Amino acid sequence: RLATTSCSKEVGIIMIPEISNSSLITLWIIFSLVIMIMLHSVGSLIYSIFFPTVISYPWDKQCDQGHKDEGDCVIMAGSFNPPHKGHFAMLEYLSKRHAQVICVVGKNPNKKYLVTPEDRAALLKQGLNFSSNVSVEVVSDYIWRFAKQKYPNKSLIFYRGIRSWEKDGREERSLQILNTWGPIVIGWAWPIPTRYIAGQPKYNHISSTLIRNILQTNDSAAAAKEELSSLLPESIVGRVFELYSPKE
Repeated sequence: RLATTSCSKEVGIIMIPEISNSSLITLWIIFSLVIMIMLHSVGSLIYSIFFPTVISYPWDKQCDQGHKDEGDCVIMAGSFNPPHKGHFAMLEYLSKRHAQVICVVGKNPNKKYLVTPEDRAALLKQGLNFSSNVSVEVVSDYIWRFAKQKYPNKSLIFYRGIRSWEKDGREERSLQILNTWGPIVIGWAWPIPTRYIAGQPKYNHISSTLIRNILQTNDSAAAAKEELSSLLPESIVGRVFELYSPKE
């Protein structure tokens, strides 16, 4: 008898479920919404660069009536080399408008300073006698990274002090581009919005460079201190004179 064997081969077939027209429409709507949100977000960043928020003087009168944005945290960064009356006037305004104000002195670990960031931070603390909701930090990291790590649950805003947008806008726009795209590229983080506050006209002639020049060129200590008294809070005149006068 001849024995016959039969071999059977099973072929696996991937079954693709049918997608109804209504499901395709839903997916298309979701995809379109995601694209629209992304375009709107990118558009808002570009808009903020070309049309920045500038708080002109006179500043918001609501602050004089006790109005304050609770639950937020604002950061004003600078070299403050040294801090002067213009800086302190802006910080006082921000302390009335916002719940928490962080004054940041930037520090480059690879740079040698004639007056250290820590000394400048001490000057700021010494001059901050108008509010308890302003603190001072020395930061050597990216300031946006410091802010997001230290205050993760806060609504954060950057402030930059300027004389006016006409005078300082070009330089500030270049910095804002870095502050806008830096967090996205480096940290995969959404950037912190930046606002600008124009200085009080009576203080706009004051600059840290002017103060340093006075101390470098004035031979009379009494005359230098008298001139500084119109540019600095009285509480820090003596210390600024010590730190910034030429060393023999």
